[in-house]
Amino acid sequence: MVQVPMGMHARTPSVLLMVFLLLGASISGCFGEKESAKLDVDSILQIDFSSPSEAILKTGEWHQFTLEGDGESLSVPSDVLIFVDGVAIPGGIVTVTNEKLNGRLLLTPYANEVNLTIISKDGVEERVPMNVENGTPIVSGEEWYEKMDFITSICPDSTQCGGYVNRWMGSPNPAFERAASFFQGHFEGLGYETHILRVIDTMNPTEPESLNIIAWKRGLNDSCVQGMGAHMDIAPPGGPPGGGTYEGAYDNTAGTVSMMLFAKAFVDIEVQCDTFLALWSSEEEGLRGSRAFANNDCDYCLPHDKELRFYINMDMMGISYPALKPSGEPYPYHAWSGPDDNPDIQDVEITNVLDYVHREILRAPMNMSIDGTYGAGCDQHWDEHENRVLDVHEDTFGRSDHVTFRDLGAQTIFHLGAYDADYSAYHSPSDTLDNMADVVGGVDELQKSIQFVMWAAMLEFMIADQTPGITNVGA
Repeated sequence: MVQVPMGMHARTPSVLLMVFLLLGASISGCFGEKESAKLDVDSILQIDFSSPSEAILKTGEWHQFTLEGDGESLSVPSDVLIFVDGVAIPGGIVTVTNEKLNGRLLLTPYANEVNLTIISKDGVEERVPMNVENGTPIVSGEEWYEKMDFITSICPDSTQCGGYVNRWMGSPNPAFERAASFFQGHFEGLGYETHILRVIDTMNPTEPESLNIIAWKRGLNDSCVQGMGAHMDIAPPGGPPGGGTYEGAYDNTAGTVSMMLFAKAFVDIEVQCDTFLALWSSEEEGLRGSRAFANNDCDYCLPHDKELRFYINMDMMGISYPALKPSGEPYPYHAWSGPDDNPDIQDVEITNVLDYVHREILRAPMNMSIDGTYGAGCDQHWDEHENRVLDVHEDTFGRSDHVTFRDLGAQTIFHLGAYDADYSAYHSPSDTLDNMADVVGGVDELQKSIQFVMWAAMLEFMIADQTPGITNVGA
């Protein structure tokens, strides 16, 4: 019972109202809407064996994590990939189903602010800001440049430079054979099942045989196959339009070295389908190398009893966005998916992967353009893209080894930088590593440009590998 002091009877209603309000506030605190419980993140999540508040995420590098508690989930932003048991997890979210979950995180080199999100089984979310520092990317422009320099340099000390130049495909060419043995040793040294595929179908030096390096990584599903590749041969003497080359730095030692770096990175991941990582020959003579692999019957050739899902091609890269021309304009960057049977609609699922990687993960400035046009274009959409810096879309463009696999129904992506009028050293003796660095403004700029396209291609592969909608268009 509330006691009302003498002399205050006239104010009894207002006093009682205040008392009930105070009591009501107290009761609602106990029985009303529950306050959001705060997750104890440090007790359920560890990164590199440290609490999240103490861990440092380095860009471009792997990081181990452990999440505990059935029903607890971890969500990451688009520029961080999650791997569990070596498999990339699409969607960027994983949930514990058996008390504890071990996995790895991979940041892109371009990640800046990284916020992880822990989601409890009751739906409570806790945002976890992470400490981020620049790291040493698992695929880096610096390592690419060092390996390019080793391959293209000639010196008395073979431990300091390889001198793997003059790689013209012919019958025979000892320089090509020597280089092929070096490349084969790289893949074998990483543990890949590696073969030299040699097809002798002519003794005419103007129509040379093919000699490919094929490295296989077995997948979790043996009913399908997919791959990446680049041609390792270079334009022979007298080849148009520049008269041939001896280093072939841009076309296509650049793509060859990118495949060597991808092979190193892929050792640490699992793939869904049997995967070939290939260095082709005779691309300059009409895709003879990749066609020999695709159309012949041998133990390590393309299997004809498995679904060919997709193929990603690396040819002439590094003289491209974000590098600048001497005029100050950016070089063009081309990434074309296919097949593009109908120019008015999107035909294949891999186009979504291509777009997602560039827009959402790499956050590239997709609408950047120049005041003018670039020197050469694609087949069907050039009127729409002639001034576009990042020319990323479906198209029918050919002229490289992806055509071999597109003709067999595979969904494909083809990466290409400046060419023809945008790179005067194309197919000429001036196509050297030194010239590549000169035309983009120095070694640092070249390393930035090649690293960007290598990460784009690597991310495309990792995501396409886990995308069920990417199937053979003829299956």
